[in-house]
Amino acid sequence: MVHTKNRFIRDDFALVHGELTETRRKNETAALVDQVPVYWHKAKDFSIHDEDGNKWIDMTAGIFATNSGHANEKIKQAIQKQLDDDLLFTYQYEHKIRNQFVSKLVDMSPSYLEKAIILNTGSEATDICYKLMKIWAKKNNKKYIICFNGSYHGRGLGSALMCGSKTASDWSNVVDDDVVFLDFPYNEDDKFDSSLLPPKEEIAAFFLETYQGWGACMYPTEYIKELYHFARNVGALVCFDEVQAGFYRMEELYGYMTYGDFIEPDLISLGKGISSSLPVSAVLGKKEIIDIDSTANLNGTHAGNTLCCAAGLANLEFLTDESFQNTLPAKVECFERRSKKLMNYESVSKINCRGMVTGIIFKNTRTANKVVNNCILNGVLPVCTFRESIKLGPPLTITVDAIEEAFDVIEAAIEAAIEQQ
Repeated sequence: MVHTKNRFIRDDFALVHGELTETRRKNETAALVDQVPVYWHKAKDFSIHDEDGNKWIDMTAGIFATNSGHANEKIKQAIQKQLDDDLLFTYQYEHKIRNQFVSKLVDMSPSYLEKAIILNTGSEATDICYKLMKIWAKKNNKKYIICFNGSYHGRGLGSALMCGSKTASDWSNVVDDDVVFLDFPYNEDDKFDSSLLPPKEEIAAFFLETYQGWGACMYPTEYIKELYHFARNVGALVCFDEVQAGFYRMEELYGYMTYGDFIEPDLISLGKGISSSLPVSAVLGKKEIIDIDSTANLNGTHAGNTLCCAAGLANLEFLTDESFQNTLPAKVECFERRSKKLMNYESVSKINCRGMVTGIIFKNTRTANKVVNNCILNGVLPVCTFRESIKLGPPLTITVDAIEEAFDVIEAAIEAAIEQQ
């Protein structure tokens, strides 16, 4: 049995798929990916509980969504107040809570991100970015959007066409020949090479994940600098997919800021941590791009839902409050220090870490999966990618002592995986 302040795992706990999985497989699409068999009953702050009393330190934040912690009290109170106000749905009619949420989002963002489009999911947000970039390209007699192999931007058609994976959009039998892919610069000394690009006068935009999701792979700073200055010199847009990286996941408000203050994106897509709870997303951008076509139909039936806006507003207020901001640097220092220490293990080939996100790249998938299983059996829940990486990104409300405890478990899990080879 595992029993500490932050973890509790019963002796009879086993990693086996149970009745919930079987029911889901029966009633829902087979295209849903099976997660590791941890059955959530309750999630509070940085803890996950199942019905049997097992308790895990959550190092996933629900795949980087609950930045303000699971079931944050201020967010719960805001949702409850909105429920009590008897206003749950308004379509596109004006309502006060939406106005307050959007105003807060725009006001807390850099001044060059002037206007917002409110949506429901990250995939919708990147789809809208695709649409806006295509409209802008057409109006400016340009053509190409530059993306990166290995990237992931969502499940809609527009976002899928920008994913650097053939399987992401093969289902559609649609190919956008105007989306051009570069190889991702995985090595620190990789250089941006403009000779690999189409004619510069035809390049409309660059669309980048702030970090590549599968392994939290960061761009080399010099690479980003060269790309950015090239784009500005040829009159191309620079746009970032911030769905995972936004809202202090990388310590700064938006992750692109960690590459340098010279970057002023034209568009960014936001999701996940924007509400730390209910489904809401957004595109932020420069006024002339957000407003480029008044007939573009950028709204949706549930976009700007009152409950989601109430949750989003409370979340943004929590994240910008001094009481939260003052605790973040110590957590980041601990998280980064313990992450980098994992490079001491021979089975680890690379550590990608910035702020409160880490990608542990192992030498093979088998080792990564063993480490995931060992962590779960000992009360720590990491992100299983089902490939050679493990990702870590806890709720930003996690305590320093819980970070230390989680990494102690992760180190022991790596050592056990080596012995199990």
